[in-house]
Amino acid sequence: MIAREIETERLKLRPPELRDADPIFEIQSDAEWARYQLTPPFTRTQAEQSVAYMVLCEWNTQANWAVTLDDDTIGTVNLTFEKAARIGVLGYGIQRSLWGHGFAREAITAVLNRAFAGDENFSRVRAHTKPLNERSVGLLRRLGFTHEGTLRANQLQDGSELVDEAAFGLLREEWPLR
Repeated sequence: MIAREIETERLKLRPPELRDADPIFEIQSDAEWARYQLTPPFTRTQAEQSVAYMVLCEWNTQANWAVTLDDDTIGTVNLTFEKAARIGVLGYGIQRSLWGHGFAREAITAVLNRAFAGDENFSRVRAHTKPLNERSVGLLRRLGFTHEGTLRANQLQDGSELVDEAAFGLLREEWPLR
């Protein structure tokens, strides 16, 4: 089982708590941040529901972390496990004012180190992003993920528009523990 608390040089990753609803609302209500998501900016109620969902998830099925910097929640990372296929699906988000400072990379690296080291049967991680999300595409490439294709008109955005989704994958043997 992957660690519930992970510390890096600058960050602490811990299970989300209900008190994270306010910072998650601040992050996910940002229109620029939301333009790369499939939903419009979150309302406070949606942020509360999102955090409650993360708190209630079965850890062995979906591990969720609040990413904190100096005890302030600045984002989230999650890894959803598809045990039968021995893979994980990576999700992440950092508040926009901190984009470009390496926090997402640092948090994801720590999570993937624990995931690959903790289970020898864990063989692959995949991540999906909008092709136009250049920062996310660049981050995945820097982490060693391979662009495996673009799924055309694959996700419904805002309940009305079908948008493309770029699929990235990382195999166990491609991940040097960092």
